[in-house]
Formats: sequence, C-alpha cells, structure tokens
Amino acid sequence: MKPLVLISSGTLNVPEDVSGTLKDIAEVVYLKGDLEEHIAEASALLVGGERIDAEFLAKAPKLGVAARFGVGYDNVDVEACTARKVYATHTPDVLSGSVADHTWALILGFMRRMPEADAYTRTAWAKRERRLPFGWDMEGKVLGILGLGRIGSEVLKRSQGFDVETMYHDLVEKPSLEERYGVKRVDFDTLLRTSDILTVHVPLTPLTRGMMGAEEFGKMKPSAVLVNTSRGPVIDEKALTEALKGKQIRGAALDVFEKEPTPLENPLLELDSVVVTPHFASATWETRRKMAETAVANIKAYLEGRRPPNLVPEQRDAEF
Repeated sequence: MKPLVLISSGTLNVPEDVSGTLKDIAEVVYLKGDLEEHIAEASALLVGGERIDAEFLAKAPKLGVAARFGVGYDNVDVEACTARKVYATHTPDVLSGSVADHTWALILGFMRRMPEADAYTRTAWAKRERRLPFGWDMEGKVLGILGLGRIGSEVLKRSQGFDVETMYHDLVEKPSLEERYGVKRVDFDTLLRTSDILTVHVPLTPLTRGMMGAEEFGKMKPSAVLVNTSRGPVIDEKALTEALKGKQIRGAALDVFEKEPTPLENPLLELDSVVVTPHFASATWETRRKMAETAVANIKAYLEGRRPPNLVPEQRDAEF
C-alpha cells in the first residue's frame, strides 16, 4: 500500500495539480471534516489550522511529517513532534512579499481613509449630507518596524517609495539592511515613543504574546497607528480597544486577531478608528500556489527518504 497523505487546506489552497505530484508515491486524501477517520493511517499531513500536539500525535502512530501551510506554526507543538520524530515544516520564503504588500495596503488604507471613502461614495456623496474627514500624508512620518525578519524587511524595502524615516527593533542587528536602506536600529521604548506608524512582524512565542499591551500603548504618540499582519495574540486586544477609545493612539489596521475568526461582537469592529481584514495577507493566487508547492515538496522529500527542506528552526539541527 502507498503511504497516506492527508490535506486539510482544501483544493482552493492546494490545487489538485500540485498535490498530484505525489500520486506516484502516495495516496492523497483531501479532508472534509473527517480527520479523525483517517489520521491513524496517515504518514503525512498538510496542516491548516489544526492543533498538532502530543494528544493529536498519539492518534497518529504512522505520522512522519506535519507540513504547515504557512510561515507561522504556533499551532504545532514542535517539542512534541521532535519527541515523536515527526518532522515539522512550514513555508517561510514564499509569502513575505505578499504579506508586505498587504501591510502597505493596510497602512495606506488607514492613512487615506479608504474603507470610509468607499462607503461614503456608495451611500452619501451624491446626497451631500456630510463631508468625509481628511486623511494623512505619508511624507515626513516615522515608520517603525517591530521585527525585521523576512516580512519586516520586505515592508522596509517597499517603504523606499515614500518619504518616510524608518527605524526598527529586533533582537538581531541587521547591518546589511541598515546600510542598504538607511534604517536605524533602536530599543523597544524608542520605537514605541517615536513611530507614527508601528507595524508588527514578530512570530508568536511566549515572549511576544501580549507584548503590545496597555503599558506599551501608553508610550505611543496620540497620533500613532498600529498595524498587525503577524499573529493576533501579540496584541492585547482589550488594551488596544481601551487605548483607541481613550485616544491614546489614533488607530489600528489589523489582519489578525486573538481569536479567529474574530467574533462579530468584538468591540474593535465597532470603532471607526480601526481598519480590518480577515487574516487575508497571503491570500493571492500566486502566493497560495507557491505555499502549496512548498508544503507538498516538504512532504515529497520525506516520502522519498530525504530530509524536508523547510524544517521549522527548532528542528534544523535535529537528527531523526
């Protein structure tokens, strides 16, 4: 019998011609809410949002690789996978540009009031019942980047088309980016106090969970805008809501939330000072296909007896 590969992300994200590259060496099954029926026999799983932990792995004795569809893998317990000698992979290099594009769409969408302008044009402009408030120029603003990794550096690259000052905070110094783009490394407090636009690009870890909270918002400019396309729990949403209501900061533009899908009663959705999208930053045809190809390549490598090329950082030195 061929090894069984389960795909939970659907054909929209993982087209059949991409998964078809496995057909000579594996049986491929697209899941339809029936994971429990198949997991005991699965050798590989292309993971969407499922939680892969010790309890899950106990139900999957044949599993050898959990291939995450995406760059983030906070839903995968890497320690549990390593203990069970299950490879954990992700797709780190193919979505950075797409997410950076979306980050700038959120920045400009907020600064030029695009959601409000769209609604105004459709419902009120012809009636001249009211005027649309002005937006804000980018010229002269300070763009602060929290986390200058793959995505943060692409956001920086795109900033060169605007007359903005750029600075960043990262645990690792990035001298080549500093030299090439003129970006300045600063401490976290300076980034908070100085940024007109603060865009977040850090992974979700125990250290970054809730790192943007009441204390941090209290240090920001009243005119500052917070942008997040990383992971929702990096921001304390209750504290953000209070900061926005209290005019501690001007606004926020968010693609990710503490709970997803975010509940319709989330108070952030009631605020005019917030622009939102539904964890949509990598959702382009080109990028999703590249993600699928990368995830499938990770699985194919494992099934052919090779080390998957895109292991998560914690497993890159592991010997199975």
